[in-house]
Amino acid sequence: MTRHKPNKPTAAKSGERLQKVLSRCGVGSRRSAEELITQGRIDVNGKTVTELGVRVDPLVDEIRMDGERLKMPDQRLVMVLNKPVGFLSAASDPEGRPLVYHLMPKGLALRSIGRLDFNTEGVLLFTNDGDLAERLGHARYNIQRVYEARVRGIPSEETLAKLRMGVRLEDGPARAEQVEIVKQTDNNAWLRLTLIEGRNREVRRLLERVGHPVVRLRRVSFAGVTVMDCKQGEYRVLDEVAVDQLMTRGHVGSFDLPPDPRRKPERPVGLSTGPAPERTTPRRGEGRGEPVVVERPRKAAPGKPKIATGAPPPEADRSKRYQPPKVRTDELPPAKKSRTRRAPSAPPAGGAAGGRPAAPAGSRGGRSGGRPSGRPGAGPAKAR
Repeated sequence: MTRHKPNKPTAAKSGERLQKVLSRCGVGSRRSAEELITQGRIDVNGKTVTELGVRVDPLVDEIRMDGERLKMPDQRLVMVLNKPVGFLSAASDPEGRPLVYHLMPKGLALRSIGRLDFNTEGVLLFTNDGDLAERLGHARYNIQRVYEARVRGIPSEETLAKLRMGVRLEDGPARAEQVEIVKQTDNNAWLRLTLIEGRNREVRRLLERVGHPVVRLRRVSFAGVTVMDCKQGEYRVLDEVAVDQLMTRGHVGSFDLPPDPRRKPERPVGLSTGPAPERTTPRRGEGRGEPVVVERPRKAAPGKPKIATGAPPPEADRSKRYQPPKVRTDELPPAKKSRTRRAPSAPPAGGAAGGRPAAPAGSRGGRSGGRPSGRPGAGPAKAR
């Protein structure tokens, strides 16, 4: 039984990967293009492609997505729109609200880089390069976004410091890299904030969290790109120099973000091989005369002769050793009688020569009036 291999599209062996070509056509990033391929939505030369790694020649092969032919753009295109209030940053809307794509030229496979709220105005970028859209739109690349917000009330310095340090929102902590007051009146103020994440409604939620809700919001810069002299609803095309800077550096012009105030300064690792830095504080004794060093003698142990510091130890002399003082025996208090029980001793028969005579039966130690022991031949009774 012979197995038939599935038909593969007749594509060029030496060419570009299909997902890269799809990204250049503006359908999305390379990762999203890979998902389109595995879902079976891409056709090459009339045959569906579901495997990755296929190479195509965009100038020769016919590439279609969902039946619609894709056209490779002649060059990478980046456009900036001055978005007005009342337009939705989406490709379609079931409610029929106006879209930002209605303001862009027709016939170009453009996609927006990030989004702006329905009631937010300002800079909004479009491109036909999926890789560039991923490069500028993802939060991990730290793309600089500058906003100007009109808020209720006038924030204090403590509130501005809190915005720089960060506050906790529903989807995690957030903060502004830079924040300052550019204009103020009796009842409100204009703030300029710099952020690098670009989460959904992040500026509005951030300011509302500190007690200053937003009245009006506009984005004045995105990755260094501004609207310049474009009126609301108008767009302009970036030149090749600006596009190359966005691809290589992620920013047009030069910029330096301030350090994160939440992070502690890192300690230097290892020893420095350069010259030691000059000492700014005076050393001990500089300008006040040399310090006087006082040598204190060591404390001698009790009962031992004191030895001066620096002097050699004396020779060992047994007669000069410490001896406890003698106490006279006639000055001691009389000793108390012991109440310990003594072991009975048998009296010698008939009395020993030179000894005390034996005591008669029924007496205590030869004393008269003693209590009988109760049994004959018993030893002496206990002393009371």
